[in-house]
Amino acid sequence: MPKKYLIGMDLGTSSIKAVLCKSDGKIIAKESAETTIIKPSTCEAEIDPEQYFLEFTGLVKSLVSQINDPKEIKAICLSGATGNTILLDHANKPLARAISWLDTRTLIEGEDPWTDLDRKQLYQKNGWPYFGTFPLAHLGWLKKNKPELWKEARRFAMLHDFIFEKLCGLWIIDHSKATTFYLQDQVQRKWNLELLSTLGIKKSQLPQLCESGKACGSLTPEICELTGLPTTTMPVTGSFDHPSAARGTGVWEEGDLLISAGTSWVVFTPVENREIALKENMLIDPFLSTNGCWGAIFALTAVGEKLHKLLAKAFPSKSNEAMYEHFNSLAMEAEPGAGGTIVNLLDHTEEANWKIAQSCTPQQLCRALMEGIVFQIAQRVEQVNLLTGRSSGKLIFTGGPTKSAIWTSILADVLNRPVSIPKDGEYAGAMGAVILGGMGCGIYSDERDGFNQLKHPFTTTQPDPACSDAYIEIQRHFHEETAMVSQ
Repeated sequence: MPKKYLIGMDLGTSSIKAVLCKSDGKIIAKESAETTIIKPSTCEAEIDPEQYFLEFTGLVKSLVSQINDPKEIKAICLSGATGNTILLDHANKPLARAISWLDTRTLIEGEDPWTDLDRKQLYQKNGWPYFGTFPLAHLGWLKKNKPELWKEARRFAMLHDFIFEKLCGLWIIDHSKATTFYLQDQVQRKWNLELLSTLGIKKSQLPQLCESGKACGSLTPEICELTGLPTTTMPVTGSFDHPSAARGTGVWEEGDLLISAGTSWVVFTPVENREIALKENMLIDPFLSTNGCWGAIFALTAVGEKLHKLLAKAFPSKSNEAMYEHFNSLAMEAEPGAGGTIVNLLDHTEEANWKIAQSCTPQQLCRALMEGIVFQIAQRVEQVNLLTGRSSGKLIFTGGPTKSAIWTSILADVLNRPVSIPKDGEYAGAMGAVILGGMGCGIYSDERDGFNQLKHPFTTTQPDPACSDAYIEIQRHFHEETAMVSQ
C-alpha cells in the first residue's frame, strides 16, 4: 500500500506547532517555533504578517525534508488561534502589521468604537460575547483612527486568512475561525450583512466561508518553492485551536471536557443545545453542529501570558525552557496551599501580584501560581457540570504544562477526577488539523474515523484522595480571599 502522509499545523499566538504524520497515526516529525509579537507600546500587540509567513514556511520545509518522497504528503491543514486583524491593499499586500487579539488599545477609555453596539444581538448571531478586543473592535478602531489605511484597504481579513491565501491563492475561512472575526451569523453560516453595512465593508472584501476539513484549490508555486511541497498536496481548511484540539483528542460528547493550557487556559466541552451555552455567556464554536454537538468554551483569557510575564520578572533565564523547568521544580518543593500564599493572575493587578511574589518564598510563589490557575479552571468546570447535568466523561489535558507532572497532579487533585494526557499533548491542535486534512483529501470519512485510525495513546493521572480533601478548604479560601481583594 502506498504511503500517505498528512501535515497538521497549529498556528498559535506565541508559537507555531506542526506535525508530519502517517495516516495510520505514526508521527514522523513534529516541530515548533516561537512567533514574534511586536509591542510598540504597553497597550499594543502586533504581528508582522510577512515574518509570520516566513516562520510558517520554515516549519513546513523542515517537515517536508523528513521524508524521501514529498509527493506522499496528501494534505496540509491549518488550525490555530485567530483574532488577529489585517488590512490589505488591491494587490493583497498588508497595509500595516496585524493587530493581535492581545492588543488592548481599544480598551483605553474613550477608544471603544462600539459603545452603541447591540451586544446581546451580536452574541446571539456570532456566538462570542463582545470583549472590546478581537477583530470587530480592531476594525472599528482602525476606521476611526486610521482613516487613510481604511480608505486604501481593499480586503479585510485575519492573519490566518492571509497565510491560507499564500498557501493556495484563495481567500477562504472556515466557520470556526470566522467566529472570532465577529462578522459571521454562526447559525445561518453566512456573513452578517447588517454589521457589514454598519462598517461599510462589502461581502466581496471578506474571505469566502466554508466548513472545516474542506480541500481548497491547489498549492501556489511560491509555497511549493519555499517548502518543497508538491503541487499534488491538498490545502485543507482547519478550525479554531480549541475545537481542533478536541478533534485531536476525541472529545466529542456532552460530558467530555478538554482543558487546553497555552496563552489562554480554556475549558472546552461539547453541548447539544446552543441555547444553553448562550444562557451561560460561553464562547460558542460551530464544532460538529451540522450533525453533532456545538463547542462551548470558558476561557482564562491571556492568563498564560500573564504567568510568563511574572515568571520572567521573578526568575530571569536564558531560555523559556530553562525558566519553566525551574518553575516546575520549585513548585514541587511546596506543600498544597503554598503556605497560604494566594496569587490570582486573572483578576488582580500585575502590581498586586508582584507585591505578593516579593513577600513569599520562591517555592510558595510557584505553587500558588499553579494552584490559582487550577482553582479558576475548577470553578469553570463546575459551571460546565451544572450546565449539562453531567460530571462524567473524558477529561483531557493538553498544552505545554502537560510536560509538568506537578501541574497535572494539582489538576487531578483539585478536580478529584482522573486526568488523561495524550502522548503528544502539546500538539493536540496540530493533530486535530491532521484529522481535518485527512478528511479533506478523502483518507478519513469523518472526525471519529480519523481519531480511531490515528490511535494515539494517553497517560492518566489519578487524584490523591488526601490532597483532594485538603484542596476543598484551600480552594474555598482562595475564592473568598480573591473576592475580597476584587471588591
